[in-house]
Amino acid sequence: MNILNFFMTGFIIGGIGTCLGGLLSIFIRNPSDKVVSCLLSFSAGIMLSIISFDLLPKSYEVSGFFIVTLGLCSGLLIVFFAEEIIPFKKINKYAGRKQDFFKMGIIIMVSLSLHNFPEGVALGSSYVYSRSIGIKMGVLIAAHNIPEGMTIGVPLIMAGVSPLYILLLTLLTGLPTAFGAVLGEVLGHISEYFIGFCLSAAASSMLYVTVSKLIPEADILHKGRIKSVFLLIGFICGCYLSFAS
Repeated sequence: MNILNFFMTGFIIGGIGTCLGGLLSIFIRNPSDKVVSCLLSFSAGIMLSIISFDLLPKSYEVSGFFIVTLGLCSGLLIVFFAEEIIPFKKINKYAGRKQDFFKMGIIIMVSLSLHNFPEGVALGSSYVYSRSIGIKMGVLIAAHNIPEGMTIGVPLIMAGVSPLYILLLTLLTGLPTAFGAVLGEVLGHISEYFIGFCLSAAASSMLYVTVSKLIPEADILHKGRIKSVFLLIGFICGCYLSFAS
């Protein structure tokens, strides 16, 4: 494949899963606070398991403690920077609680974009090494991204974002995968330290969103135990996705 084909393949694989997740979230119509609490808890469980069993273990394996620590600190700074430069308060359409949900969805999108770039690098370099391995990895990445797309879509639905924009935003998360796939193809094998840095940066940004946005918001919406059950279900689903890859 030429570079354009690698770009388009990476974009489709990276975006199709999150777009499907966003599509699933669109079917949620006027949910109760209890339902939203459970969905947010489910999303939080998925993200916690991906951080624990996918991102950080792989990052430590390929790069070591120093690079992982640098990536963790950088990922948090990137999210803080994104919160500062994105003019949430100037978007008058989303006020009060809606703005909180809108901000949550966008920050999750930024975090997942950090995650998708090294996935794209792995996709491109593995395809160069073996076509069959590259295809298998592409299928796994697409499946992996479906619940991640829901974590973006659910808060945006609660903010009142139109379905078309939700699909567009979840599809755009495929762009980092596309650029990563091109880089992986051009370089064949990129520095493992860089991969570890990207993975740990994604881990810290996702951890920030989970513990400071998703879980607290779920607790505010509903005080019952059912949200904890959905947190566990999400965690188990994330474990399956991590170990399946």
